[in-house]
Parts: sequence; C-alpha cells; structure tokens
Amino acid sequence: MKVLAQKEKARLNKTLLVLLNELEEECLKVIKLSEGLKIETLTDEQMEDILSDLSASITHLKVHSEQIERVIEEELDKD
Repeated sequence: MKVLAQKEKARLNKTLLVLLNELEEECLKVIKLSEGLKIETLTDEQMEDILSDLSASITHLKVHSEQIERVIEEELDKD
C-alpha cells in the first residue's frame, strides 16, 4: 500500500503536493494548540498566547484551504 501511496503522490502536481504538506503541518499545529488549552495549570498569559497562536493558525488554514481548493479544481479540470 505504501508503494501505491507514493505512486499517487507522484501523480499530483508539485504545487498541490506542497500545499497539502503545508496544510497537514498546520492542522497538526492546531491540534497541538487545542490540546494545550486543556492543560488546567495554564497561566492567563499562557492561555492568551495559545489562543493568539490558534487564531493565527485558523486564519492560515482558511486562506490555505482556499488556495488548495483552487489547485484541486485546476487538476480536476485537466481531465
């Protein structure tokens, strides 16, 4: 299955592959930040820092998702 996944990735255009990798990283960052909010011993400053970072990540995800959507549509239109 790993070989098949590599072949599928090779078929994706490089821009889409880069955007998907960046999206994956940002999603993992959001998960990490949201998990951090569950820590009961956070100071107010730590909470503010996490929330600020989370807000920035969510904004980045929104913009990034729009870019990926356009590239995916372009790929689908090629066929």
